[in-house]
Amino acid sequence: MKRTSKWISIWLVFALVLAACGDASNYIKHNYSLIDVQGQGKSTAKIYSVEGKDVPTVAKEIAAQEKPEEISKESAEQMFLVYNNKIVNVQKDTENESNTLVQVDSIEYAKEHYDSSFLEGYIAATLLQSLFGSSWSNKGTDYRGYTSTKTYTDSGKNTGTAAKSDTKQTPTTSSRTGSFTTSGSAGKSSGTTSSSSSSSKIRKSDGSTPTFKSTPKSIKPKTSSRSGSFRRR
Repeated sequence: MKRTSKWISIWLVFALVLAACGDASNYIKHNYSLIDVQGQGKSTAKIYSVEGKDVPTVAKEIAAQEKPEEISKESAEQMFLVYNNKIVNVQKDTENESNTLVQVDSIEYAKEHYDSSFLEGYIAATLLQSLFGSSWSNKGTDYRGYTSTKTYTDSGKNTGTAAKSDTKQTPTTSSRTGSFTTSGSAGKSSGTTSSSSSSSKIRKSDGSTPTFKSTPKSIKPKTSSRSGSFRRR
């Protein structure tokens, strides 16, 4: 009995391993590089990068691991693999055409984001209705996958750096105001030099001695001494 139970447990483990190997999500997870995760909870999308392989090659690899309910026709730009619990969007990497992006969408994420008319160009409408509900219709979103989002183009970051570079130009304005204050001080200093230079010119023109400045000071004591003498008399 003990040997029989051991063999049963071994076979169960082996069956679980085979089941894991036959799951497309696990194959993608272990063989491709995860580069981004969008959404949260039941509405999520995981994006992987595959280097050096085109879209049809990657789509065939995934389909070989787990047979999809439907696969779109072969295309070098974009292909879809539909499963009962996920939709795999295989698309060309617009940043590097030699690489391919694999987007694994939960049913809820695909239902919320993709335009219904767009998906119907790749997947049968009846299958979409069975996955998303008979009344599903999601038009006007213009969402076609990871490469169509703004986060992938990274344009927002470029504008951010441009805004920072504009702020660095403010020191040029402050330096102008600084030069303005120095020119004002220069005006004051030029005023003192002009007065000294004008006095020196007066001395040279009339031939007076340097005692010219002290003469007003000598007048005051003479006046005070005379007034003192008048009071005594």
